[in-house]
Amino acid sequence: MLRMRTLESARWWKRLLAIVYDTLILAGLLMVVGFAVLLANGGKAVPPSTLWYQLLLLLVSWAYFALSWWRGGQTVAARAWKMEVRDLEGNYPSLARASLRALLAVLSVGLGGLGLLWCLIDPEGQSAHDRLSRTQLLQERH
Repeated sequence: MLRMRTLESARWWKRLLAIVYDTLILAGLLMVVGFAVLLANGGKAVPPSTLWYQLLLLLVSWAYFALSWWRGGQTVAARAWKMEVRDLEGNYPSLARASLRALLAVLSVGLGGLGLLWCLIDPEGQSAHDRLSRTQLLQERH
């Protein structure tokens, strides 16, 4: 029998746990990239302030989040917590919208988490970066 899923706004504590989980995964990815760069550079470290290296790490970070949300609405952490990102029409976000969400999420969390805390007072439980990017983080209703 086919079961219909009912989705609701993701709880704040699930969002927080997903951020921690995704941060660990992203840290691992960035370490692998750093190791690959070290090997490609003949074993010599690249100074962290090197512009191309910073851009490479930024590209990997963008790719992890934006491409995950665009292709299937979920990062690894969101999949584990049964959450997904959708646009306001209920579809997976476009690449442009997912990219905007990624940029706004960095600002949202980076400003002392204020944008994330917005979900505590938002009538629909959405964060500031959800509102500004016209996306929503949803979870299955139990």
